[in-house]
Amino acid sequence: MRKGMLRRGILCSLLCLATWATSALAVDTYDDPTPSVETGAKVYATRCVLCHGNKGMGEGVLPMRMKDYPSTMLLNPKLANNHQEILYVTVYGAVDKKVSTYMPPFGKELSWTELESVAQFVHLMRNDKEKAYALLQTQTPKGNASKKVGRQIYSTRCVLCHGEFAEGDGRMSRMLKNPPPADLTASRLPDPYLKDIIMKGGEAVGRSKHMPPWGDQLSETEIESLMVFLKSIRD
Repeated sequence: MRKGMLRRGILCSLLCLATWATSALAVDTYDDPTPSVETGAKVYATRCVLCHGNKGMGEGVLPMRMKDYPSTMLLNPKLANNHQEILYVTVYGAVDKKVSTYMPPFGKELSWTELESVAQFVHLMRNDKEKAYALLQTQTPKGNASKKVGRQIYSTRCVLCHGEFAEGDGRMSRMLKNPPPADLTASRLPDPYLKDIIMKGGEAVGRSKHMPPWGDQLSETEIESLMVFLKSIRD
């Protein structure tokens, strides 16, 4: 029992150090650094829906499209069933053998405010789904298409497969073969076709079955913004 308590104490200490270091290195983009479920909803909408889905039911695009993808259900907390444990998994990802290797560590990518906030939001989602879903609805961008919005969407929805510089070398490219993710800098798809493949996915237009459909995940403005950004990075 003492060993278990010591281990938990060490893990908590490491977590505190990691979140402190993250906050010191990351630039917090929020005016108020106090963690909140509102900020957590924003982080979840941009970082988590790809796997966990808009409802936290594991209905994200990747698990719905990839065979044998592990369950990403958040509403049935077999693991990480309190705030501190959710925070730990968010920071360290699959360092715990009980956590899927598909879960990336966000400790170096998110600020302390963002990490604490998304842990709060996941906890809220499990205890008050309607409130959590209402907060997610507020994260849908409105207005005219813009390159800035498109870049944000790419960095949260597309970079995992296509890579930081859109050259087809994202983290998932090690698993996605025949064909691998496309080098988007070399793409010359006309606008109507580009919009179709983003909305309907690759298989629907005779291309890679690994390319998921985003029509139900992104708004019209988001899709148009993504198109603006993708055309701006062509060689």
